[in-house]
Amino acid sequence: MRSLSTIFSSVLKKFSTVFAKRKKTAPVWPWTEILQQDILNKAKISQINEKHLSMKTRQLTLPMFPLNMVLFPGETTKLYIFEERYKQLVDDCLDNGASFGIPYIEKGVLKKYGCEVKINRILKTYENGGMDVLVEGTGLFELLEFTEVLRPKLYGAGLIEYLNINQKIVLNNLQDATVNYFGTVQNKLIDYDTVSNLTIYSVASALQLTYPEKYLLLASPNQQIHLLNLLTFIIHIINTEQRLKDRFIDN
Repeated sequence: MRSLSTIFSSVLKKFSTVFAKRKKTAPVWPWTEILQQDILNKAKISQINEKHLSMKTRQLTLPMFPLNMVLFPGETTKLYIFEERYKQLVDDCLDNGASFGIPYIEKGVLKKYGCEVKINRILKTYENGGMDVLVEGTGLFELLEFTEVLRPKLYGAGLIEYLNINQKIVLNNLQDATVNYFGTVQNKLIDYDTVSNLTIYSVASALQLTYPEKYLLLASPNQQIHLLNLLTFIIHIINTEQRLKDRFIDN
């Protein structure tokens, strides 16, 4: 299958997509029809935003390791640690059972949001003192302040405000799109009760998004609609490719 990230990034900028409620008995939507529909229930979106903002109350100072990376809660990845300041950071976190923050950095620019991670284990150590470390996403945050070097430590730190990582899939259209995605793309049948208990980020993790795409979702003021746009566009691309394949076979 072709890379969806390039297609999505170039095409989504050209459209301002709006959606209306659909019946659960017809989850497959023509793209042209979706583009002509009204905006989702504004009152519900407003309630979601208010709840989202109300969860942004806990502030904390974390050691920081800026990277071009976003991990959603539960996602894991391997980091190769070789700089002295970050070897010190890892040692301090292991000694204290602490986590650290990864503020997203793009083209040398530190962005407003990032993720909190914990160290699961050291995978490998090297003769030069470097190490492979397995980390797991545990939280998401807005970066309020950043200090590049927090002396006497070599590494930096930041004041963060936690974001709500437990936002449920509440919009009817988004529930439809989620059921449609898992059935169409992953060949998994899930019911609406299951979907209503999923979170924004658990569904997003299943999409295998690039780091820039993850950051756009993280920074979006309306994450429910942003995820809906992502799902609908992916389903549209998959369905279009399947129709082209079927047409080629028929000919």
